[in-house]
Amino acid sequence: MLRLWLVLIVFAGIFGIAPARAEVSDVRVVGNGQPTRITVWTDTPQEARAFLSEQSGWRTIVLPLRGGAIPRAGTGAGGVENWSLTDSELRFTLDRPLMVARVLTLPPAGSEPDHRVIIDLEAVSAARFSSVAKRDMRQLAKATAAPPPQDPDPGFLAGLFGSSPRPASGKYVIVVDAGHGGKDPGALAITGGREKDITLAAALELKKLLEADPRYRVRLTRDTDKFLELEDRVTLARKWGANLFISLHADAAASRKVSGASVYTISARGEARIDKEATKNAWRIPLEDGTPERVSGILEDLVKRETKTHSAEFAEFLLPELSQAGPVLRDTHKNAGFYVLLAPDVPAVLLEMGFLTNEEDAKRLNSGNGRKKSMQAVKRGIDRFFEHQEILMAGQSG
Repeated sequence: MLRLWLVLIVFAGIFGIAPARAEVSDVRVVGNGQPTRITVWTDTPQEARAFLSEQSGWRTIVLPLRGGAIPRAGTGAGGVENWSLTDSELRFTLDRPLMVARVLTLPPAGSEPDHRVIIDLEAVSAARFSSVAKRDMRQLAKATAAPPPQDPDPGFLAGLFGSSPRPASGKYVIVVDAGHGGKDPGALAITGGREKDITLAAALELKKLLEADPRYRVRLTRDTDKFLELEDRVTLARKWGANLFISLHADAAASRKVSGASVYTISARGEARIDKEATKNAWRIPLEDGTPERVSGILEDLVKRETKTHSAEFAEFLLPELSQAGPVLRDTHKNAGFYVLLAPDVPAVLLEMGFLTNEEDAKRLNSGNGRKKSMQAVKRGIDRFFEHQEILMAGQSG
């Protein structure tokens, strides 16, 4: 569901509404290129988007800003040579080819009064950078182009601004996907047991925990030992109007010493597959009836970006809860192009609950008590995610 500020930025470009001036209070760059993280603090919410650019031999990353800012500059680290702030963008000059692995926006929370944009970078080849930069530069030109102001249609405005963080039913729809199943057993546990059985037991436990909370309606992609194609799992989530999709898995590694949970959200490479699979499977993004044709494409693009942002935000809320239930990997939030993460309009994560090739993890996941602790952590992460969405929406509509 579109946030109010997301709709406002559409109107700013289409109808000539001038957004409030942004104040960027801080820009920090840390890391060594494997990876490097950029964090931007601002008093206004920004879109989760960053573009690669390559011109005259210079490689840069561009973060467009809503509302403008006071120009200034600073030095970087980990492949970012320096950065410069203008009234419409932040531009980071690179000294080596780096790819945008993830862009995350976080609202004010706790002792943090500002909005934050987090950009994670990873090293890529020069050829890969150039290829993505060509595409990004075209998208950046479209994103920053402002059509002549037009008067908004009152019915169109009412339809979009009537949105609410809660579904019409009053319950959030959580779709839980037990990985593998049927003819696909998944990984085998070192202590005995199959991944398909462990994920199903965990999915049933999470369903029980969530259904005890009146805020949630839970659907399972499978509640028995049956095989489902990957595209069918995503199609079911969209059919059921999922507000969140969680695919449960258990990992395997060559080393028996590797242990801990991890969470995956969509990667940049995976994003490139979304439109193709959406067309193939008729995953059409629903828009309000009567949406003007001139803005439908913009809104669809914003929905996909917002979906990616929500997925990453949920992962960030989930990780600290998982760390209270058991070990987590050092690089806990990962990006991948897994098929179950490709829905254009359903926030989705793939949770690897642990490693079945590690004795302690396998014992924990084969234990009813261990699975319950893990699923209680997932439930707390879900609670935190939706509570923050409601607080954010309340602040924007107040």
